[in-house]
Parts: sequence; structure tokens; C-alpha cells
Amino acid sequence: MDYAQQLAFFANILEQKRLVTALEGNASMIDRNAGLTYITPSGRMKLLLQKEDISVMGENGTQVGGRGKRSSEYLLHEAVYRTRPDVNAVVHCHCPYLTAYALRYQDFIVPENCSLHAVFRRFVCLPYGKNGTHEIHRGIETALSDSPVCLLSGHGVVCVSNSMESCIGLLEAAEGLAKTLWLAGQI
Repeated sequence: MDYAQQLAFFANILEQKRLVTALEGNASMIDRNAGLTYITPSGRMKLLLQKEDISVMGENGTQVGGRGKRSSEYLLHEAVYRTRPDVNAVVHCHCPYLTAYALRYQDFIVPENCSLHAVFRRFVCLPYGKNGTHEIHRGIETALSDSPVCLLSGHGVVCVSNSMESCIGLLEAAEGLAKTLWLAGQI
């Protein structure tokens, strides 16, 4: 499997779906056998990424490949991979509806009568932590123990799964749910 090629492909899809932008959001995949993490570079349009742009990180946190500078949120991705050995893909983004809920600094409770309640029950909202630091992922192991999605207070969203395809599907469903619930509240 060419992880860099796959991540560039899926990063393109994330931007096409407007889940990330050039300045906000990042995605990563991990090759646990090789001990390498592949992460989108900082400040780049995901639509234009080539496999050579993807940052490749070694187990010690040193960049060992790729021509792009690793995302400033690498520590967040690393924390997820460390605490969730079943996870091989992470997306951190600022999609508008879920991020709006994150700006409320409270958990997002999915109504029981909602069709997606079987998949999502609650998105825990972590306490505020400065981006690019270890503070941002404080409590993430608990927040992601019962849900593939959590909110970062005042900041954005994290979604995890065993594959990037699944991760994007979950994120898109969660964002759609947040949008629908917001619209329902406007009626």
C-alpha cells in the first residue's frame, strides 16, 4: 500500500466535500508495521497535494520524508494513534456545523429518535487547549472511547477510524447530522 498516495487522494476528497480548507484541517494515516505516520502538510490546498507533498513521520516524531512541512496538529494525531491501537486514520477539521457546536464548549448529544443514533450517541467536547500543543488532546482517550468523533472546545473536530475511507464517511455523516439538527432548531 502506498500510504502517501492514498492520503493525497483522500485529502483531495476532504477538500472537495468542504470538510477541510487550505489553511484549516489535516488528515493522517499510520503504517503500524513500519512505524510511520503520514500526515498532510501545513498550509497547503488539499486539492493539489501529490504523494511527494505528504509528510512522513518516524516513531520518534522526526520528519523522515515528504517535501511538505508536517501539520502543526501532528501531536494531536500522534496522541490518537498512541491511545487507540485500532485506529489507522485521523481527520482533524473545522467543518462549519460541528465546529459551531465546539464553539459552544459543551458535549453534543444525539437525540434518541435520530436515525444516526445507532452510530453516534454523543460527541464529547474536550476542554480548550492551545492548537499545536499537547493541551489540545487532553482527555482524547476518554472522548474517543465510545464515539469516533469528538469536539475540541473553541477549535474544531476530530474523527477516527480504521481506514481513511471510513473516517471520511463518519465525518461527513456527523457534519450532516449537526447541520440537520441546527436547521431543525431554526424552524
